[in-house]
Amino acid sequence: MAATAQASRTIPAPPSAVWRGLTSREGMKAYMMGADVETDWRVGGPIVMRGEYQGKAFEDRGEVRSFEPERRLSYTHATSGAPGQTHLVTIALSPRAGGTEVSVTQEPGQGVNAAADEKNKATYEKIWASMLENLEKAVAH
Repeated sequence: MAATAQASRTIPAPPSAVWRGLTSREGMKAYMMGADVETDWRVGGPIVMRGEYQGKAFEDRGEVRSFEPERRLSYTHATSGAPGQTHLVTIALSPRAGGTEVSVTQEPGQGVNAAADEKNKATYEKIWASMLENLEKAVAH
């Protein structure tokens, strides 16, 4: 059974502000480690992330699977670093006292090697936790 990576963080801002940060070009650049993200968030439409990670250029691609403003979005994610492997990323927002809880789930999809994915689960979770921290900085400034 392949691993599902999860991370969550409560951001001291209303869902509308967090959603703007998650889906705007500037917000995505801030939390996605400087990547330029191109998408129109239309279900079935493409999402492309280009940038540099640890000194290497990357171009990741996927397809928007769901888009429910201020509640939830999901997309497939295929990284140029692991060709032929696709994950499903789901980001959910839940209002909380004093802010918005943002939960990320990364599920293995097509072509994912279960053993390798299990080995990388902690790394994925650390990356998502860092990205949520960056999202909070972008939204709370």
